[in-house]
Amino acid sequence: MTRVRDLTKAVAEHTRPDNAASWDPVGLQLGDLDASVEKVGVCHEVNEEVIESLERQRVDLLVTYHPLLFEPTNQLLAGRSAEARAFRLVSMGVNLLVTHTDFDVAPGGTADALASTLKIREPEPFGADPLEGTPAIGRVGDFDATLAVLDALVSDAFGPNGLRITGNRHANVDRVAVVPGSGSDFIAAAAERADALVTGDVPHHRAVRAADLGLAIVDPGHTATERPGMRALVELIASVTDVEVVDLTTIDPQTWT
Repeated sequence: MTRVRDLTKAVAEHTRPDNAASWDPVGLQLGDLDASVEKVGVCHEVNEEVIESLERQRVDLLVTYHPLLFEPTNQLLAGRSAEARAFRLVSMGVNLLVTHTDFDVAPGGTADALASTLKIREPEPFGADPLEGTPAIGRVGDFDATLAVLDALVSDAFGPNGLRITGNRHANVDRVAVVPGSGSDFIAAAAERADALVTGDVPHHRAVRAADLGLAIVDPGHTATERPGMRALVELIASVTDVEVVDLTTIDPQTWT
């Protein structure tokens, strides 16, 4: 019999939860370590569509990349909110395991998957800040093409909708940094080691700062930069268990259209 604690331990051996950011609530977020598992689901984010899918096709354990509950809460009430979705999971008897920034930094995790998708060569970790409790969730490596070529790669991988770019498209880009998700906090660190940064959620004033530092920005959106990692997450879960794995990462949590 496979139990929640078995899968939690098996995943942790690959992701090393101690490597997660200090603010990140990774690990078992809802459930019972001794509960049995015959079917496990994997999702990008626990949104309403994922919950509705689970109501049609129950699983015993749901592994999510985005944590459901980021902040402490003292109420789980029915309705439409993160807390309400937690209530529905508990009501269905679904255990919830989170692997987020620990999976970003893990070998073969979200950051490596993004770097591979964009054909970055010999990627190395970057961005760690021990004082802030931030792990090296970025990757930086060789690219050696123009910004226009990088633009085309990103557009082909994630689609052109919502894609934003700063910088001279004809300029050569020798090295590229990537940060899955929301990576504008890493602009200064990326500028020291790369000519361009691919990440999501870059606000105007930080894009201006990047330009001042000589760093081009390619921003296809928060969710897009994480999608390659979701394929890797499904593969990881399938590799550590013999129980049935249900891929719910095709339910895209993209908020912008």
